[in-house]
Amino acid sequence: MNNITEDLVDNVFDALETAKKAHSLLPPLPPDLKPVYMRILHAIYRIRDTTGNACVTDINTALNFSLPNTTKFVNELFQLKIVEKSTLSTDKRVVLVHATEIGEEYIHKYILTYQTRLLDEFMRIGKSDCTTMIETITKVYQAMGKIYSAED
Repeated sequence: MNNITEDLVDNVFDALETAKKAHSLLPPLPPDLKPVYMRILHAIYRIRDTTGNACVTDINTALNFSLPNTTKFVNELFQLKIVEKSTLSTDKRVVLVHATEIGEEYIHKYILTYQTRLLDEFMRIGKSDCTTMIETITKVYQAMGKIYSAED
């Protein structure tokens, strides 16, 4: 392996560390909230129907989680009274979720407000660079997954 390749690997790891630091700049959440809860609330916001409901399986698909994990997190949000659950009258297996009043407050305060503020900054970076970053991080993740899963 030559120095350029080793330097490139080092630079990729440095960039991943910088991305981790950037993610840590997100506003602090209340003590009882986990970052994954915000991801679920954001998914509910994005995919909900006109009545405000989102199907748990659709949330799961949107986030690419395992269904047991999605169900676990939705139940935790339900216990915290951040979401309410119901079932379809025609199919009791279909679980619908919608944000409560406090859930809507969290969506606006911790997701929408921050996204609006970031939109201006990301526009300065440019759509092409942002898209390239997303695609590149995905490729790096897949490459690392191949290497580290092959060791198992």
